[in-house]
Parts: sequence; C-alpha cells; structure tokens
Amino acid sequence: MSKFFQTSKKGETHELKEELNSDNKEKQKNAIKKVIASMTVGRDVSSLFSDVTRLISTVAIDIKKLVYLYVMNTAKSQPEKAVLLAGSFVRDSQHDSPLIRGLAIRTMSAINVEKMADYLADPLKKALRDSDPYVRKTAATAVAKMYSINLAKVEEGGFLEILQDLMSDSNPTVVSNAVAALCEIREVSGVNGVPGANPNNDLAEFKPQTVHTLLNALNEASEWGQVYILEGLSGYHAKTQEEADLIAERIIPRLQHGNAAVVLAGVKLLVQYLETWAKRAPIETRAETIRKFCSKMAPPLVSLVSGGQEFEIRFVALRNITLIIQRFPDLLSNQIKIFFVKYNDPIYIKLEKLDIMMALVDPTTVDVCLSEFLEYASEVDVEFVRKSVRAIGRTAIKIDSATQKCIDVLLQLIKTKINYVVQEGIIVIKDIFRKFPNQYESIIGALCENLDTLDEPDAKASMVWIIGEYAERIENADELLDMFIETFEEETMPVKLAILTAMVKLFLKRPHDTQELLQTVLKLASDSDVPDLRDRGFVYWRLLSCDPDAAKDVVLCEKASIDESSSKHDHELLNELLMHIASLASVYHKPPSSFLPDYLHMPVKKVVYMEDMDEDEEGEDAEPDPGDSAAPQGELDLLGDFDDLDIHKSAPAAAAPAAAASDPMDLLGGPTAAATPAQPSGDGFDDFFGTPAPAAAPAAVQRNTILTADKGFGLQVDSAIINEGGIIKMDMLVSNNAQAPLMNFAMQINKNVYGAALGAKLELPEPMMPGVRHAVKLPLSLGGPVANILDLQIALKSNAGVAYFTDQLPFDRIINKAATVEKQEFLNIWRTISQESSTAITLSSPTEAGVRAKLEPHGIKFVANRPQPPALHVYSAAKTINGHSLLIEIVLNPGSPQGNVCVRSEAPQLYQPLQAFLQQTLQ
Repeated sequence: MSKFFQTSKKGETHELKEELNSDNKEKQKNAIKKVIASMTVGRDVSSLFSDVTRLISTVAIDIKKLVYLYVMNTAKSQPEKAVLLAGSFVRDSQHDSPLIRGLAIRTMSAINVEKMADYLADPLKKALRDSDPYVRKTAATAVAKMYSINLAKVEEGGFLEILQDLMSDSNPTVVSNAVAALCEIREVSGVNGVPGANPNNDLAEFKPQTVHTLLNALNEASEWGQVYILEGLSGYHAKTQEEADLIAERIIPRLQHGNAAVVLAGVKLLVQYLETWAKRAPIETRAETIRKFCSKMAPPLVSLVSGGQEFEIRFVALRNITLIIQRFPDLLSNQIKIFFVKYNDPIYIKLEKLDIMMALVDPTTVDVCLSEFLEYASEVDVEFVRKSVRAIGRTAIKIDSATQKCIDVLLQLIKTKINYVVQEGIIVIKDIFRKFPNQYESIIGALCENLDTLDEPDAKASMVWIIGEYAERIENADELLDMFIETFEEETMPVKLAILTAMVKLFLKRPHDTQELLQTVLKLASDSDVPDLRDRGFVYWRLLSCDPDAAKDVVLCEKASIDESSSKHDHELLNELLMHIASLASVYHKPPSSFLPDYLHMPVKKVVYMEDMDEDEEGEDAEPDPGDSAAPQGELDLLGDFDDLDIHKSAPAAAAPAAAASDPMDLLGGPTAAATPAQPSGDGFDDFFGTPAPAAAPAAVQRNTILTADKGFGLQVDSAIINEGGIIKMDMLVSNNAQAPLMNFAMQINKNVYGAALGAKLELPEPMMPGVRHAVKLPLSLGGPVANILDLQIALKSNAGVAYFTDQLPFDRIINKAATVEKQEFLNIWRTISQESSTAITLSSPTEAGVRAKLEPHGIKFVANRPQPPALHVYSAAKTINGHSLLIEIVLNPGSPQGNVCVRSEAPQLYQPLQAFLQQTLQ
C-alpha cells in the first residue's frame, strides 16, 4: 500500500483521471487507492470527485467499497457534494449483497447534512428490519447519527421504538449496537447543539423487560459489545432489591475478562450497586454484602495494575482505583504491596502508586511503607522525590502512633543536605507541627541549621511560620527573622505575609527586645503597593496600638487542626466521578462539564447515594433554608451583592395589551405573494464547477469600555459581544491600570433574561503586571438560570476586590442565522403556544419588502404572508442558538406607518427583549 503514498509528479491528476475513466477494473481500483492515499496526506483531490463517484454504480464490490470510503471522507469537508449521490445510495440500500446495503446506510448516515436525513429515513427503516445482522447492526448505529442531524425524524418516525425492539435481537452484535445507539441518544438529548431534543424521552431509556435480554447477550457479545451493554446498564436503575441483586450477580463474571475496558465497566456497575442497593440491605447482612462484592472487585483491579498490562492501561486503572478506595478504603487494604513502585515504572505510574499507598497505609503497614518512602526519596527524579517526602508527612498526620517514626525518617532525609529534599521536609514538618502543637519542637534546631540553603518560597514561608510559632523556645528567633527581613523586598508575597505575621507573634511573646524590628516590618508592609500586604500591616499596627491583649487573643489563638482528608475529593465531586468510572472524567478527576462545554446541558441521571438519602430523610420536614438558592457551598459566589446595588435593574415587564392578533391557521390557504426568486446557493450542479465568490473581510471588532479603572480596582475592561461560528463570545481586552500586580481573577454573570452564563473560566496571566493588556474571548452558554433582568450584570474579582458592572447583549447575537423555520413547523408551533406579546409600532418602511430588508440581515427570515384587507399580515421566524423558536406576526396597514407586532415563543422570557429589538430595527 505504501506505493500509493509516493510524492505527486507533474500531471498526476491527469493520469488519475485517465485511469479512473478507463475500462480496466484493476486500473480503476489502483487509481482510487491513489486518490484516497492523497486525501490521507492532505492533498486536495476535490477535482476528481465526479470521476471517482462515476464508479459508484460499478458491480465490482471492492471498487464500490473504495468509492464509498472516498465519499465518506469527502463528506466531512464538503457534505453538500456528497448529497448529490443520494439517489445512488438509496438504490444500493436495496442491493442483493448485505455488505453493499450496509455500506450504503453507513455512508448516508456519515453525511452530516439535514437534507440527507430525508433520503435516509425510508432506507434506514427497512435496514433496521433487514434479514442480515450486519445490515441491522449498521442501521442501529446510523439511527444515533441521524438523531444528531434531524431528531424530529427519529422521534416521529418510530426509530426509537425499533431500537428498543433490536435490544431483543437474536444476534448479540445487533443488541450491543442498539444499546450503544440508545446510550448516545440519551446523552445528546437536550444538548445545546441539538435544538428541540426531549431530555425526558422515555424511548431512550431501558425497560425492565429488556434488561434480562441484555444480561443474556453479555455471554455471546464481543468484548466491545460487552462494554456497550455494561455502559447501557449503568444508566439503568433497578426497581427492586431482587432485580439489583440479580444484575450484580450477573455482572461479576465480567470482572474476569481479559479486556480492561470490560473489567472497568463491570466495576462501575458494581460500585453503583454498592452505593445504592447494598447499603439498603438489612443491617445484619449489609456489612457482609459489601465485603462480598469488594472481595470480588479486588482481584481484577489488582490484575489491571500488574506487569501483564500496558503502562497506559495501568495508569487508567490506577486513576480509577484512587477514586474507588476513597469510597471503599478497605477494598485493597491487604494489597498495598501491589502498589510498591518498580524501577522500570514510568514517572506517571510512580506518582499514582504513591497516591494510592498514602491512601491505603494503616498502622499494620506503616513500617514497610515508611521504608519504601525512604528508598523512593533517594531516587533521581526530583518530582518523585518531593512527593515521597510529602507522603511521609501525610502518613505522620494520618497515623498518630507513627508520627515519631515519620519525623525520624524526615530528619534522616534532612541530614542528607540535598537541597530540594531539605526544603520539602521543612514544608511537611510545618504541617506536622500544626497537627501536633508543642509536641515535637525539639527538632527545630536541626531545621534552623538549614536556613541558608532555603531558596523556594514555600520552604521559606514554612520556616518563617515555625520560627514565629515557637519564638519563645528559639533564643535567637529575632536574629533568624532579621535574616529574612533584610531581603524582604525581594521575597515573594507568601513569604512577606509569613514574615509579617511571624514578627507580630515574636513581638507579642518577647515585646521588650523586638519592638524596633517590628516597626521596621510594619513600615515595609504599610508602604507596599500590594493591598493584601498593606492592609494586613495596617490591621496589625492598629490592633497592637489599641489593645495588645486583644492582639494576643487574635494572633496567638489556637490554630485549626489539619487532617489527612484535606487531600481527598469533596463528597459531591466524588459522587459524580464515581458515576463516570472508566471515562475521561475518572482519569482527569474532573467532572465532564469542566472539559466538555456541551455537557453542561446534558441531563445526567443522578445516583442517589446512601449518605445523601439519609440527610434528605432527616431534613424532610424541615423548613427550606432561604440561603439554598445561593451558589453551592464551596463554589465561588461573586454575585451575592447584586441585589444591594443599583445597576440598572430591569423592572418586571408590564403585560402588553393583547391586540387582536389574527390566528394564522389559514396561513397556507390564502393567496400568497410571489416569492422572491431564490439565489443560487452553490450546492447544486449549476455552479458545481464554478469558482466560489470571495468571502467578505470580517469587520473589525469595536469594543466598548464597560468597566473603568477607577471602579474596577485598577482593572479596565473593554468588551464586544460577538457571534463566532454559532457561539456567543465576550471579546474582551483587560488592562491593568493599577500601580501593583493583580492576580486571583474570577468572573461571574448574574441571572438574566437570556439565561446567559459563562461557558469557561476567565484565564488571565497571573500575576498581571501594571500596564499589561490581555485580550481574551469568553464563550457564553444560554443554559443558565433565568431572571427578568435585561442587562448582563457581571462581577469581576481580583486580589484587589470585586468590581460590579454591566454589559449589553445585542439580541441578534443569540439568533442562529443558519436555522430556518418552515411553514408547517411555524403553524405547528404557533398553535401550541397560547401566550403572546403584542404591541403597536411605527414602521420606517411599512411594506413587506421593507420589513424583510430590515429583519433578514439579522437572521429573522420570511415565512409567508396573508392578505386580510385592508391589512397585510407578514409572518417571519428565527431560531435562537439554543433552539427556541421566535415567531413574529407583523400587521401592515397600507398608506400608514402604524403597524402591530405580535410575537410567540417557547421562551416567553424573551418577549420583552425581542419586542425591544424589533422596535429598534423596524423604526
């Protein structure tokens, strides 16, 4: 095959044309292979499209397969060309050969054009009932692809019912493909990119009667078929304890499979079972049930990280194990030696094994683990050594009885005088001091011997904290702190803050001989340009001046203890990640919404965990907490002060007087004015060989200043809201006009009438130095909570404070200009919506042509008109980016600029901004 990838020669295209048009089948086949090879390496072979597709009617199956392959690849970049072959595909879908029938269906479904769905519907329905399993399994996959192109045809055409029937098919491959298709449909239902989807469509859910069929198909399905079936079953929630027990028992044999994906899919199901049903078992058998299933899961998980697997598979298994043992710590408590690091493990494997060892270590294994950690600390990889030292510190905090042993090991490492080992050791010893105050201070002398070698900010800050905390026990504490004060201006901010606090502690413990040193530090802090440091200096200064005893109570108070659980995921995040075992979310340890923007709109079926259920039962009769509507605990909430600010909050829109808007039930029955001749679209044969018109140069973005530096704590924001490729974005230029660096940026948008919310975090350079300007485009999603506020109320946080300001979202930015509303669709939606908004309007061009000329550039397209003498009713429509229909009826009165506008939509909150937009556009 490599000969087909040779470098192009002069005139090769002409030679390929000749070979494609020859009568020699072998030449034709070799020519198509060369064309496909050229496509693979990125060459443009679009000029050969007609020559290649001419061979689609050949009787040679091998040539036909190559032509189909060429068409599928071409359809990805030029789908409109592939649509021209729809007739050939339909004919081939009735071919005698099941291979050709299947290829025809697969190729048609790969062409992502809505028009192709019209051609695909009938052949696909026949293919789903085909006698050959290859055609049926190909057709099942095609339904999911068709759903993303035209979901209405899938739901109305009964395809989901047929998929449900295919889950009872006699062929396991067909069953697994049907399950995979339904799972994909269930995931994409309600996604922003599939407007109009029904997220609660019962047909995309599994029914109890089909679950037993799927369990039976597991034994005969291929390994990837088993993965699809197990993934489908993970979205099904058993109705009774007996059904859940049956599913769990039938899944256990899958854990012995040789494919890691099958094993992890089975583990995912069992974890969900343990979280939902096992904990509901009677108290006397509950512990035994959990222990039984944990013992079944442990051996396959151990085998996944053993030497027989590829390193990449081991890494995925280790990341999933890290999550599972947080919920079930006893699962692998007896298998800790499996996670000991080997000399030939890659660094990413070593780091993951360390995390698991830290989670599993207990009093019975602490000695052998400490020996391992000590050995790891002598490795050559700096990152691995640092984490090994941190592991010793975490073990000391986790197991009280082993703390002294851990400290002895740390001191042994500090005596090696290896710079990065010493500094990491000081950092973890600080945490040990916080957990066990006034217990191990005898080792401070050994730490102070290494002061001159510290050059990392975290290590310096930790050492300064230790000196300040134990200043009464360190005779030369003032001299040691003076060493840091001499380089105060060159230190990083965490070190400066640590020096300031440590110096105040030293003064409160030894006031007579440290007053001058304290004044020096307070003067340096209060003269700083950084608000955090300056404000803390002022607070300490005034506190010491007014009431030294109160200062002691504040600064020398008992510190909050720390524990080892601080390294674990919080409860809610862990619940979500356990639902996504064996997926990217379990590898990233992040929820899908953090790296899949569309996932924000996906309906996720939540597993009810026992801890959550117990809490709900306890609080069943409690009164609702008014604070529950605020941001979830642990999340950044910058919008809490909006209600107290006067930043042009919109009053609720008064109900417009209901005008007698005529019902367009007979919209298609009356006489219709002659339609404007359609312009050539470039999709047909008329301009197939023509040259496309050059695209207009994009207009320069004009940003407006929405936040000035005096109100933004030094930050100035210039912004323009744009629609880029169907995605709304805030095109911002952020400038630091302050005299100090800014950092810790975050941004939020308050609830608004559009449901607009940030689709990504604000990413700015940190620290952002004075005078720096940074351009950033932030995507906006329309899936957020809705409130009757027209403006975008924005909060922008930095270390200097939170600034509140507003921006305007032009209404036409939310319109999907590529979408159309056909007449029949317009009628159907108009009939189903009873709520409307009507208002009088003065038109600058009170004619149909004038109205169309004003609206169509904004994506609001003409649908029909209906004369009702003496008035003329003009109907137009548009769709928003998230799929809402906007239906508009404009009543024109000949000879008068006065008219009436009536609007209807599935989203009535848009009536007010839509009417305002129409008033502005048409006047």
